Amino acid sequence: MVLAAAPSVSFAHDLHALRDNPWTAWQLAPDVIVTTAVAAILYLAGVLRLGGRTMATRAWAQACFFGGLAAVILALQSPVDAVAEHLFFVHQIQHLLLHTAGPMFIMLATPQGPLVAGMPQWLRRFALKPVMTNPVIRAVFGFLARPAVATILFVASVYFWQIPGYHDRALLDEPLHYLMHVSMLFAGLVFFWRVFDPRPAPLGASFGVRLAMVWASIVATILIGAFIALKSSVLYQAYDVSGRIWGVSAISDERYGGLIIWIPGGMMYVVAMLAVIRLWGAQEEKMELPERRRHAEMPRGPRAALRVGGSEPPLAVQNRRLALRLATVSLAVIAVVLVVASLYRAWR
Repeated sequence: MVLAAAPSVSFAHDLHALRDNPWTAWQLAPDVIVTTAVAAILYLAGVLRLGGRTMATRAWAQACFFGGLAAVILALQSPVDAVAEHLFFVHQIQHLLLHTAGPMFIMLATPQGPLVAGMPQWLRRFALKPVMTNPVIRAVFGFLARPAVATILFVASVYFWQIPGYHDRALLDEPLHYLMHVSMLFAGLVFFWRVFDPRPAPLGASFGVRLAMVWASIVATILIGAFIALKSSVLYQAYDVSGRIWGVSAISDERYGGLIIWIPGGMMYVVAMLAVIRLWGAQEEKMELPERRRHAEMPRGPRAALRVGGSEPPLAVQNRRLALRLATVSLAVIAVVLVVASLYRAWR
């Protein structure tokens, strides 16, 4: 997936054509299309080889994986990429697809198993195995896989590229622009890999830690989105150099961009939080299943005594209630900040 964001042959976009009919600005660069096509073929081959033996081969997982691929292609190859060079708010839509939506849906599908299963034997032996057994690579990914590191990397990949000097330079420098895309895609994949890791603790992070990772991302997104939306001066000058289109003023362009980071961006993390809650509940139910079976096999008298004496709800129910409260609080925070910002704008 990181290869899909690598530099490709770029053609200068006609500014007048973008103004009149932006839907003609499809790039369809061979490297991106071929890379994503290979990923799709390997995934399908793996799904067929595994059959229905894993959760990663379910229909919903397949829909998530191909939806994530589509988000990445839409961000890099569609007119969104061309228009993003001329409008800040469209650039933030591109980043939302590349940094959050695409990686989130891809990793929600837990595609690791099908992708490996879909590889030819020679590719697994001569390419995948040397990489996976390399001590340096294992150490690097072991470090990046730490929840705190993955979260910092994920948030930093947004904050760093929103610094006006770096943002403007990346917009006008094509290699640096692609480095921006690669870093965002990579950070998103690592972050959501840890958030949706199907392995329980200690191999995977605890579900409380995963919710904390998503919560930190929500707060960080709200802060930077609100700052950009509510500021009174223009921060990014490169769009005037490249030429803004559709008659959008610079300050309005940046305010729309801030709102996109703030509201749709924040809502994406609420979706991620709800997905973590669902995974948490499924894991707890799986852990309680042997106890339920043992309870069902007990004589009628002891079972009745257990029902009378046990007033506490099952652990899965308790955890689900706690997690739903966290998700509700997240939505409430987004709503409150939005109301406060609206009042602030009206007062000014």
